[in-house]
Amino acid sequence: MARAVTESQNPLTKSIDIVDPPGMVRLLRQSDAQMFCGFDVWKCVNDEVILEALAQVALRMSKLLTNANSVIFMSGAGTSGRIAHLLSREFNRVLKERRLPEVFVPLMAGGEAALIQAQEAAEDSVTISVKDLENETPSNLNRGMYIGITAGLSAPYVGSQLNHLLENEKFDTVIVGFNPLELARASKMEGWDRTVKSVIDRAMENPRFTLVNPVYGPESITGSTRMKGGSMTKIAIETIFAVALQLALAARDGAKTEATEENLLPLRGPILECIDRFRATVDATYRHIDAIGEVVRLAGTSLRSGGRIHYIGRGVPGLMGIVDASECPPTFGADLYDVRGYIYEGWEFLGFNTAAMKARGRAYEIGHDYFESDVLPDLTKGDLVVGVAVQALGDSTRQLLVEAAKHKAKTALIFITTERPKASDFPETLTHRCVITVPTLGFTTGINNEAELALKLVLNALTTGAHVMAGKIYGNVMIDLRISNSKLYDRATGLVSSLASVSETAARKALHHALYKEEATDQKLAGISVAMNVQRAVTRPRIVPLAILLASGRFTYAQAEEKLEAEPRVRRIIEDIVSQTKL
Repeated sequence: MARAVTESQNPLTKSIDIVDPPGMVRLLRQSDAQMFCGFDVWKCVNDEVILEALAQVALRMSKLLTNANSVIFMSGAGTSGRIAHLLSREFNRVLKERRLPEVFVPLMAGGEAALIQAQEAAEDSVTISVKDLENETPSNLNRGMYIGITAGLSAPYVGSQLNHLLENEKFDTVIVGFNPLELARASKMEGWDRTVKSVIDRAMENPRFTLVNPVYGPESITGSTRMKGGSMTKIAIETIFAVALQLALAARDGAKTEATEENLLPLRGPILECIDRFRATVDATYRHIDAIGEVVRLAGTSLRSGGRIHYIGRGVPGLMGIVDASECPPTFGADLYDVRGYIYEGWEFLGFNTAAMKARGRAYEIGHDYFESDVLPDLTKGDLVVGVAVQALGDSTRQLLVEAAKHKAKTALIFITTERPKASDFPETLTHRCVITVPTLGFTTGINNEAELALKLVLNALTTGAHVMAGKIYGNVMIDLRISNSKLYDRATGLVSSLASVSETAARKALHHALYKEEATDQKLAGISVAMNVQRAVTRPRIVPLAILLASGRFTYAQAEEKLEAEPRVRRIIEDIVSQTKL
């Protein structure tokens, strides 16, 4: 079967590991442009079929925004779940301000704990996903909408919830993803007799179902759907919400819309206007190549020297820093504390019980108070502290940046604004100011969705570029991912097969060798489930690099480990293998 587009290599960024930081950002700019211009022959967000799907969902959503007995679930695993949580929170805030019922409910594989650490068991569990859905369904429900977000059309957490709701006439269902339907995940999960593809295929016959699947092409770093996948999710769903809100407010005030299920044309203009504004934001962000490149350089230098990166901010920008940091371990195989985020308001900003969340351990300390008392004193010159802000720099963030500089750490500020500020507006001690000017902050007053997209692009560039500089990438392929679920195990198999130029069977044997320190036979492979492999792999770093070396046939297990210890930049080892093969 053909590889999913979201899991393929992007030809635009194959040299990202050998260019300087500004060059990295330029390559990201080219890749992100595909969100609007599309990829190959596939439909993109500007195609009529996608515009119509967005309009249909917006019209249906608008009818729920004025109904106190309705619910709109936004669901996903990993990056998709974190974005679902962030958007649901923001949409409810907007609805409350406009005296409309707060109808959005996020469903995230693993619950609130997954905002910080991936919850592997929940991501693959059909039982848990359906239970999450049932637990959050109101007893007095009148109408509902389910929006499942799965960038690769591959998440069992979403597929099983969709399957559960398809026959429920109270619900409209929506899937947002970025692969062609024919490339949706067709492999069965343990404990489930269906596949994500078979469920979506069945849903396509249901008039209450809508598939929103613009294809933006391969990710800048292969498989890292936190990047374009996260950005495109934000663009699509915020466009839907903006138009739906406009319709709901008009209906509340007694105005009638010309749009109907049979005639969605009146919504085409508002949909296109939102998309065009997001595109202008992306263009404006990437006009600041040198400023973004410098913060990437600082971040990469920090990681390469054994230092850490700390985001600090308040409100949504602070939360976005936490989300960006939380995605580094599963994406790059990074240590949990290599990149961390801290928000001024702490867990209260998200409506969670602070004491209960902190009781989970040090990883769940996300407040500025903790950063000041426990992190700040231990900062070194190898660390980088990055303030994140939109339009205004909070007093706490400003003060912590000043204090971090006193501890000899490098300090930077990522500041998104509509008007270029004066240098005097910022602390004098900053190592670097990355100021991004955008046309507008958001669609309406109090909504900074455009500025937040700009911030997301910069944060993604910072952590991606930093890990490239730290040797986590070969070409544009992640080679040190943390294998935390079945999807990532499949991805790891593909990486070993591709980079070592061996069959998938040989790749699975090499992974087995790396995991169990013994060579695999066909009988051993058949006797161990993917779930068992994942359970063994989840806490172990460098499994894929080790398997690549073992698959080459040039190393014993001990020799491969010794080679990695001597040269942690795996790309150099792989290049040596390739060059020797060509001799």
